[in-house]
Amino acid sequence: MTAEQRFFPIWKMCLCAAVVLSLMGCAAKHGDKAVNSPDVQAVETTSSVGAASVADSDSAFEDYDDEESEAIADPLEGWNRFWFGFNDVLLLKVVKPVYTGYTYITPSPVRTGLSNAFHNIQMPIRFLNCVLQGRFGEAWIEVGRFVVNTTAGFGGVFDVAKQSKPLIPVDNRDADFGQTLGVWGFGEGIYLVWPVVGPSTVRDTVGLAGDWTTSAFFWISEPIGPLEFEPALAASLGLRFNDMGTVISTYESLKKSAVEPYIAARDAYVKYRRAGIMGNRFQW
Repeated sequence: MTAEQRFFPIWKMCLCAAVVLSLMGCAAKHGDKAVNSPDVQAVETTSSVGAASVADSDSAFEDYDDEESEAIADPLEGWNRFWFGFNDVLLLKVVKPVYTGYTYITPSPVRTGLSNAFHNIQMPIRFLNCVLQGRFGEAWIEVGRFVVNTTAGFGGVFDVAKQSKPLIPVDNRDADFGQTLGVWGFGEGIYLVWPVVGPSTVRDTVGLAGDWTTSAFFWISEPIGPLEFEPALAASLGLRFNDMGTVISTYESLKKSAVEPYIAARDAYVKYRRAGIMGNRFQW
């Protein structure tokens, strides 16, 4: 394989990173009424095991004052609404019927095991970003849970460490590079909606590249690992599809209760991301 042939898959990985890492997960961001509802758990990530509960985010908003809770910059609202509608049709008319068939032929314990394993192998992303944010205690908890679940839990299929009670408080939100950039003081930029990916910001879009390069799927695919890029991408997409149940149900709840689903999804997404950043922000 020539140098050019080995380098090209990296570009393919970068271009597909947003699709791989956030497949529809963000499209189900909840509305303002849903922020304090138990039904909004597991939307920030598509892993049902590492679910982030917005119901626990009230305390994070306590540090907000009127100046910090600025309006959301949405100059591309026309573009964003178009792709929001596209994602709506894709999720409810294509993904939902396929997922319904998938759940019919796949037992619940199998789906849970796959979800557990997927969350387990994404540990490097959470660990690295906890370290970069100065959350060293949580970083070591991630390592401990990974070791226990990988060994006693048969590669993470069983979440053996789930019942453990850490000695320090743990933020239920999975740490990611977009969050890290916010903790470091980088602004979120304008609000964006990407096809398939869903709600994002300029900062979170940049963060996806950092998440992908620390993902296990990046390291097992060419030119670094033994697998070709396409099988690694398919494996990542398949595991994310396995977790689409909470995404679909949460989005349907949002759409049913919200007067304006686009505004509700936008506001809830940005508020949730800001809350996760404010609780961990560095004081320079």
